[in-house]
Amino acid sequence: MELQWKALLTQVVGFLIVMWLLRKYAWGKLLAFTEKRRQHIASEFESIDRARADAEGLHRKYDEELAGIETTRRVRIEKAVHEASAVASQLRDEARREAVAMRVKATRDIELEMDKANLVFRDHMVSSVIGATEKVIRQRLDDAQHRRLINEFLDEVASRPAER
Repeated sequence: MELQWKALLTQVVGFLIVMWLLRKYAWGKLLAFTEKRRQHIASEFESIDRARADAEGLHRKYDEELAGIETTRRVRIEKAVHEASAVASQLRDEARREAVAMRVKATRDIELEMDKANLVFRDHMVSSVIGATEKVIRQRLDDAQHRRLINEFLDEVASRPAER
C-alpha cells in the first residue's frame, strides 16, 4: 500500500477549506447558539433557585403563622378556662348568699310562727283560766278585768327565772 499523496493533499486542503468556511460562517453562529443556550440554562437554574427560595420563605411564613395561630388558640383557651372558673366562683358565691338569706328568712319565719303560736296559746290559756275561775268562784267578773289579771299573772310568770 502506497501512500497517495495527491489524494491526501486534496483531503487536507478540502478539510482546511471546510474548517475555514465553518469558522467564518458557522462557528460564530454555533458559538452564539451554545452561549445563548448556556445563558438560558443558567437563567432557568436561577429561576429554579428563586422559586425554591420563595417556597422556603412561604414555608417559614406559614410555619410562623401556624405557630401564631397555635399561641392565639392556647391564649383563648386559657382565657375561656379562667372566665369559666370566675363564673363558677361567682355562681357558688351567689348560691351561698342565697342559702344564707334563705336560712335567715326561715329563722325569722320560725320565730314569727313561734310568736303567733305563743299568742294563740296565751289566748287559749286566758280563756281556759277565765272559764276555770268562773266555775271556781261562780261569779263572773267582766271579761276585760279577767284578761288584765291573767295577763299580769302570765307576765309575772314569764319574767321569773325558770326553776328546775
